[in-house]
Amino acid sequence: MTPSVSRTNWRHALVVLPLLLTLACGGEMPSEPLAPQDRASAAALGAPITVSFQEQVAPSTAYTGASDATLLQNTPTVNLGADVLIRLDRDYPTSSGKVSNGLLRFDLGAIPATATVQSVRLTVNVRNSTTGEGYFVHPASRAWTESQATWNNATSTTAWATGGASGASDRGATSFATLNAGATGSYGVDLNAAGIAAVQGWVQSAAGNHGFVLDAITNMDGLELDSSEAAIAANRPKLTVTYALPDEPGNPGIPGLDNTGQTIPDTNYAIPAGAIFLATNGNDSNAGTQAAPVATLNRAITLVPSTGGTIVVRGGTYRDWFNNGAGNYKVNTKPITFQAYPHEQAWFDGTDLKPASAWTSDGAGHWSMDWSTPSFCNGGYYNFKYDAQPTTNQGPCSHYDMYGDPANPAAGDPQMVFIDGAYVHEVKTLAEATPGNFFYDWDNRRIYIATNPSGHTVEVAARPVAMVLGTTGHKVRGLGFRRYATNEYSNTTNAALYIGATNSLVENCVFTQMAAGSLSIKPQGGVVRGSVFANNGFTAIGSNGSTNSGTVVTDSFLLEESVINANNTERFGTNCSRSCAQAGVKIAHMNGFTVRNNVFENNLNGAGFWCDEDCRNGVMVYNIFRNNKIGIFYEVSDTGIIASNLIYDNTYAGIQACSSNTKIYNNTLVNNAAINIWIYDDSRNEQDKRGSDIGPDTMNVDVSNNILSGGNITTLKASRSDNNFTNTGPNTFFSSLDYNSYYRSGGGTKSLINWVDTGGVNYTSLAAVRTARGWENNGHDLASGGDPFFVNQALRNYVVRSTSAAYNSGRPLPADVAQVLGVPSGTVTSRGALNWPGR
Repeated sequence: MTPSVSRTNWRHALVVLPLLLTLACGGEMPSEPLAPQDRASAAALGAPITVSFQEQVAPSTAYTGASDATLLQNTPTVNLGADVLIRLDRDYPTSSGKVSNGLLRFDLGAIPATATVQSVRLTVNVRNSTTGEGYFVHPASRAWTESQATWNNATSTTAWATGGASGASDRGATSFATLNAGATGSYGVDLNAAGIAAVQGWVQSAAGNHGFVLDAITNMDGLELDSSEAAIAANRPKLTVTYALPDEPGNPGIPGLDNTGQTIPDTNYAIPAGAIFLATNGNDSNAGTQAAPVATLNRAITLVPSTGGTIVVRGGTYRDWFNNGAGNYKVNTKPITFQAYPHEQAWFDGTDLKPASAWTSDGAGHWSMDWSTPSFCNGGYYNFKYDAQPTTNQGPCSHYDMYGDPANPAAGDPQMVFIDGAYVHEVKTLAEATPGNFFYDWDNRRIYIATNPSGHTVEVAARPVAMVLGTTGHKVRGLGFRRYATNEYSNTTNAALYIGATNSLVENCVFTQMAAGSLSIKPQGGVVRGSVFANNGFTAIGSNGSTNSGTVVTDSFLLEESVINANNTERFGTNCSRSCAQAGVKIAHMNGFTVRNNVFENNLNGAGFWCDEDCRNGVMVYNIFRNNKIGIFYEVSDTGIIASNLIYDNTYAGIQACSSNTKIYNNTLVNNAAINIWIYDDSRNEQDKRGSDIGPDTMNVDVSNNILSGGNITTLKASRSDNNFTNTGPNTFFSSLDYNSYYRSGGGTKSLINWVDTGGVNYTSLAAVRTARGWENNGHDLASGGDPFFVNQALRNYVVRSTSAAYNSGRPLPADVAQVLGVPSGTVTSRGALNWPGR
């Protein structure tokens, strides 16, 4: 396989698929018509908030909401609520055959009832470790009092249905997590989806919060934990909850998807006969059955027949990757379905836990350890330092002009550190390494943090990729991928999941907190559906089609019903000159693709969606684009439909297109900071070939039925980039520019349309455009008063109200636009978007 691919000289191999895609400028139709969605309205979520609950420690030293008690069958009437230990054992005292269970509860009243709980982690300090099956965390179903609970009684007046809170009415049957601590010291577990749902219920109704019952089925190797009365406060049980509050009123979104990437969508996939089971408590000497699961991806994939099969992943965290055993990824060529066990949260994690004992203090506020990562950057990490990549643009970590943002000077380095679940920022010198930052000494292969690791959970990125999948027919469903040390440069380690296989599916997954990219997928038959891509260091999804290959095929890439939120956190591309590729999603050379019913939001320093370099037959419909730099960027391409998208509050442009034979219909564009729609011709062209794989000069563009509203610099711009005679200008761009409705909140003297051909002019009225250019004979020009279009713009309700001039006054839809929108040809609609996620 080809390990590295230049952006200007793409090579195609069986597995390797270049992720990202080349020079910046300054589709097959769906098999079934796409009908407008009938989704209930749903508010998007704000930024995640993490709070811990620990007796007299957190959220503050005033917190006294933790309760716990040991229940001893041997002394059934004795209360141990004030004991400094929680003892769990199926044989205590030893050889007695009697049971010791535990109770544990946290008051969660500090979390608002409107919060959406995204993750929950229980951390305990182990005084005596255990082996075997571990101890299970069940929900308590009955109220109990710390100072009164005994083996017999929940309170002084209420007995347990069965001693030790063992009855069906005393505890829930489902375990939320397994405490299987094999060593003393700090130990943490993430609650599964059922546990998260239970905590969600406790947040909404405190009366239902009876905490947890800690117990085992057969384990006779006891586990002892520090209780909330332990003398060392940092060792007391801690519950850490990450939640989000509703975002701005009315912001539409996709129900069921957590846009922060903290929670995997709940799934219930059928399990076929013969499936291989992977579990955190598995063993690679097992057969891989549900009763005897394996522990690693390597073993699970080995057990799948060469003709393919299914791997079912039980809930938990897997610090794992499919690798060759010698420090590099391995390519899986068996057609495999990887899917989550029903209703369980299974995460593949690129970090390793590093205990306090692994770190050495320098006595000056730093703790360090030896740390060598030769597998990073496709095995070339130590060939060139991350901030001195070759100017020949050969990587292996970054394109030389893509890193260097002043606020993120170490962005090109895939190293990552997380302390207590929080991302720690990398700096370039030891002197800058203060709490909240870390430093990697590349020359001496040593990593430094500025937080004492004692009493903290420290995780360090150790793997560059989770899986590389080749040939054809893979499915990845209901799984989470996080914290892999991916790189910006377009090679095989630029994504945590690298699919160089045709006809593959990624569905109901989450990709979050990668150092750079998260998913690279081969487009031919590739489908991404119902997934969340959030808070990744670079562009979240990349795919490269066939229009620059010797044989052009129909690519048929489909991205639908997904959330692409807050990516490019490392701000790659701030000063890029030739390798610009920062976006939520960037694809290139794509012959036939559909992007529909997605939300692209908060992607930094780039477009929400960008298709670049000779894309053809692209369909972009029914999406939301908000708070990106650019909403949609369709660059040096040919033939496309951009229709019924809701595009608002982007920090530069709503739609930016330099593509021929393109229809831009029924989009709603509001308050995009500079330009709502920008149509232009790139200085590159097919004749002089300045740059590779360039589509035709801009012409035959139809801009109709759009609403362009807000206080931007100009509502529409049409411009020539080069006076070269072979390039085109706005005088020849359009096949139609009509039936659009414009509103300028700044008044009638503000630029309405900026027209730049061999010279430039700002038109401040549609009357002037009609006189000078002959366009917009049926356009609306509104420049005074309040919003003239929407039901309630303040609440993000962008439905056109029946009293608006835009209501049911659009141009009849041409057949191709009507087909992708799922309505009859010739339908007369209101101007603006017909539908969008969450309407």
